[in-house]
Amino acid sequence: MNQRIEKILNERIPIGIVGRVHGLDGEVRFFPFTNIPEILENLDEVFLYSDEKKRGFFLKVESMRLGSKSILMKFQEFNTREDSKVLEGFRVYIRKDELPRLEEGEYYYEEVYGCEVYEDEKDIGKVIDIIETGSNEVLVVRNEENEETLIPMVKDYVEEIDVQNKIIRVKKMKWI
Repeated sequence: MNQRIEKILNERIPIGIVGRVHGLDGEVRFFPFTNIPEILENLDEVFLYSDEKKRGFFLKVESMRLGSKSILMKFQEFNTREDSKVLEGFRVYIRKDELPRLEEGEYYYEEVYGCEVYEDEKDIGKVIDIIETGSNEVLVVRNEENEETLIPMVKDYVEEIDVQNKIIRVKKMKWI
């Protein structure tokens, strides 16, 4: 990846992925990674990038509407089915400063991914995923031996989340 693209991506966060083309006028199916409506309501200019194709574009969002199983998105620069077909599989990014402000103690998943997790000063691995269970999120932490530990994101276990330094401190889990 060239340095310019790397810099652009470091300043942005992925909010979804482009699926297949819908209809004849260049609309594409968009599958968001977020359930925060404010992020999607104010989309104007976005950056699309594909690791596989090693290509990126800045595009203007012309319109968005709810489809049956996805959001249908139209970009100003793509007006036909054939034009938009090239966008399939691209991730859609916005600038991090466009994200809504969160309350104290709230974090975006993207901020938590890659954090080192310490249990009683022992490094137990990095956050590789977050599972939504309905009642609380669960951190999936993988160590160097490729072993995974699941840690519920509840105050009983999580002592500190320092997203600036990418560190999470947890208490030793007690099993009944």
